[in-house]
Amino acid sequence: MPPKSGLAALAVTVLLLTGTACSGSSNDARDSSTLSSSVRTPMLSDPPPLDPDTFYQPEGLLIMTSTYQGLLHYAPGSTTVEGLLATKWTISPDGLTYTFALRPGVKFADGTPFDSTAAKTSFQRRIDMASGPSYMLAELKDMQTPDPLTFVVTLKKPVAPFLDYLASPYGPLMTSPTAVAQHTTGGDRATAWLATHSAGTGPYELTEALPANHYTLSANKNYWGPAPQITTVTLPVMTATAVQRLQLEQGQLDMILHGLSKGDYEAVAASANTEVLQQNALVKTLVMVNPDSRVFGSLPARQALSAGLDQTALTTQVFGQQGSPSTQFYPTGMLPDGAVPDKHQHDPSKLATLGNKGGEVAIGYPTGDSSLQDLANQVQVTLQQAGFTATVRDFPSAQFFALNEHPEQRPDLLLASFNPDAAHPDTWSRIYQYTNAPVNLQGCSVPAADALLDEGSAEPDHAKSQALYVEAAKAYRDSLCWVNLADLHNSVATRKGYSSWQSQPAWMWDTDFSTLKFQG
Repeated sequence: MPPKSGLAALAVTVLLLTGTACSGSSNDARDSSTLSSSVRTPMLSDPPPLDPDTFYQPEGLLIMTSTYQGLLHYAPGSTTVEGLLATKWTISPDGLTYTFALRPGVKFADGTPFDSTAAKTSFQRRIDMASGPSYMLAELKDMQTPDPLTFVVTLKKPVAPFLDYLASPYGPLMTSPTAVAQHTTGGDRATAWLATHSAGTGPYELTEALPANHYTLSANKNYWGPAPQITTVTLPVMTATAVQRLQLEQGQLDMILHGLSKGDYEAVAASANTEVLQQNALVKTLVMVNPDSRVFGSLPARQALSAGLDQTALTTQVFGQQGSPSTQFYPTGMLPDGAVPDKHQHDPSKLATLGNKGGEVAIGYPTGDSSLQDLANQVQVTLQQAGFTATVRDFPSAQFFALNEHPEQRPDLLLASFNPDAAHPDTWSRIYQYTNAPVNLQGCSVPAADALLDEGSAEPDHAKSQALYVEAAKAYRDSLCWVNLADLHNSVATRKGYSSWQSQPAWMWDTDFSTLKFQG
């Protein structure tokens, strides 16, 4: 899912600034018992409605992953699928039927028992809501509940990433059928109520939701797992990262999960009371090339571009410790290391030869991303040094993600930092590279790669399927419509004293609050 940004009320920032001025600057503003049982971490913008079957953005994802759970998830810090509300599963040889053994003794936050009927109802609600993430169940043919702890799903055709769909933070989440029935109004399937409430099996439940102000998570008294030490998570909406960093330094915030600049992270890391943690993430920063560009429309021109962009220097200059130069076509962990290498040999002379012919180049980036703005400026300098006339402009989020509908607005080069919906290569290429894919924003088409991707998705044998995905990735890579620069980490700025951090690479801007310990 591509990162998107939103806007929150300016009044929130004013109130937060006022609070900062009045509350002092001591890092010991709260006593140790409060520090060990609560966390305050901001969101940069107000999240969209929190209905588990329509929510489809990174901002606010930590609310969903704290309050809801799926049948599967990824092992902490890994892309390995493991059981969550399902303890084990089997797959028929034809790749069509999945039989899940469900975890016994699980209850929803409202006390409703979780069983196979609740799983079936949750899957059906996802299908019926027909929102963005419903595509993960598009090939579902049948569901059976032979007993309360057995759930059987049959597909119309093999879907290689199906288990990854179920492990995805955007995948089918288990929702209390009791809560949905009680809060349905006018046939809305409780979507209005779920916009500001939760009804899951996770370690927390949403107990306060004041849009554009703050959200509060409280420990779920009916949680089936170990009771968390952190019993309250407060999420103020704070649009100004400068205010966030100031409040972290003054002890009014406990951690910042994303959004700071390279300089901010360096300052936090240098402080005696704070630190920066780097967690694995499936986030790639890249340049998307307009295939209709007068300058870079041909493959030889794109080859000169990729040779002229110094991955190591650009990554270091823009991201510092928050990124690593890209070496593989997909984000790290989606395919075996080295399966599709993608490290460019830096040779500025090739770009200079192309630049000697002259030409104007427009560079675009999404509004509000300071790192990508910095990267755009660095790319502009590189192109100007090669002889081009390069200009930089930002694209507001709505315009950025609508470039498919307005190809005349496409720049020659478009910068972005993207993550997939899950840790499977299909959920990268089918979103960003497949012909007419929803976020193939520059409109490049590689039909041979598309065919390999489709063949890989329909192949039930894992080894054969993966081999097809490797060949598809090579074909997309060799087109040089997508020039990878860096792999980014989830960078957490936090007060010192926390331990037992856990995160899943496919989940952006998130951490597992239920495993955190504060030892002061």
